[in-house]
Amino acid sequence: MPTPILIAKRTAIQKAKYPAIDVHFHAGDWFSAEAMVEKMDAYGIGIIVNLDGGFGENLDVAQANAAPFRDRLVNFARVDWEGINEEGWSERAAHTLKESFEAGANGLKILKKLGIELQNEDGSYILPDDPRLKLIWAACAKAGRPVLIHSSDPPARWRPVGPDNERYEAGMWRTNSEGNYYDTDLPHFTEILDAQERLFAQNPETTFIAAHVASRGWNLEEVERLLEAYPNFNVDMSARLQELGRQPYSARRFFIRHADRILYGSDGNPGREGDFHTTHWRFLETDDEYFDHPAQMKNALGAGLQGRWKIHGIFLPDDVLKKVYYQNALKLIPGLRALYPGE
Repeated sequence: MPTPILIAKRTAIQKAKYPAIDVHFHAGDWFSAEAMVEKMDAYGIGIIVNLDGGFGENLDVAQANAAPFRDRLVNFARVDWEGINEEGWSERAAHTLKESFEAGANGLKILKKLGIELQNEDGSYILPDDPRLKLIWAACAKAGRPVLIHSSDPPARWRPVGPDNERYEAGMWRTNSEGNYYDTDLPHFTEILDAQERLFAQNPETTFIAAHVASRGWNLEEVERLLEAYPNFNVDMSARLQELGRQPYSARRFFIRHADRILYGSDGNPGREGDFHTTHWRFLETDDEYFDHPAQMKNALGAGLQGRWKIHGIFLPDDVLKKVYYQNALKLIPGLRALYPGE
């Protein structure tokens, strides 16, 4: 890791300019809810959406642990994938989801299992537009709950492990190739993303929030095409500051042009401290240059394994910041307005 000699402005920033709603957070069952709220207050986070709510007893526990702070901590449900290849699974899974919404879940989280893990009986992979999921999307539309969906991963995972792969350069896969999909039987990322787009097109009544800039943060023109084509499609910015921050001019134009469709998210967890949170604020609010992105994973020298490069702030205007930080979440996720009575 080289030590830069660059002298550049560094804005001291502790709290978000406006109380942020983090729509992409992994809090388990909220076992440390009180400590989490203290941390939220320290960093200017108004509400956290926990994507680990699950269903059944797991959701009941998460709801109970969050109950003392019900205006600050909310849960999204998950689908019960057990028996997906069995007859009647669609009806059972949709019924379980309906019960999760009745128990207080504010939305649904779909993991990247679709396309990468779940398989049909013949060994082929189940894609996001699989017809068995139609009742799931219909249940969300009927209940007015959004679907936060993660499909695919960055292209580097499908490229050979070696010096030409920018994640290898950062230190990933040098000792263990786990998580690299090159030369495996997994569908190519383009196949998974094409299926995701068909999902948006086939379910216009369902509101989708595509995680991680729709897994296309490396190609903002493509994200813009989807935003213009599908009114039910939105994105969160979670875990993609390393992609957005290295193209600050394009990213700033993207955020301003599509301010009504981008939601703040961090992909954080209760163990994240300090710079992880404040770097998000610096990226969105300041014109600071050449600083570390909030890497989800780091190598032994401290380099972010999702990219060994620096990022730059995009200094968004206040009206855009408000939309990204909280207004868009209030619009799309039911039951969040308690913290913002004036909005």
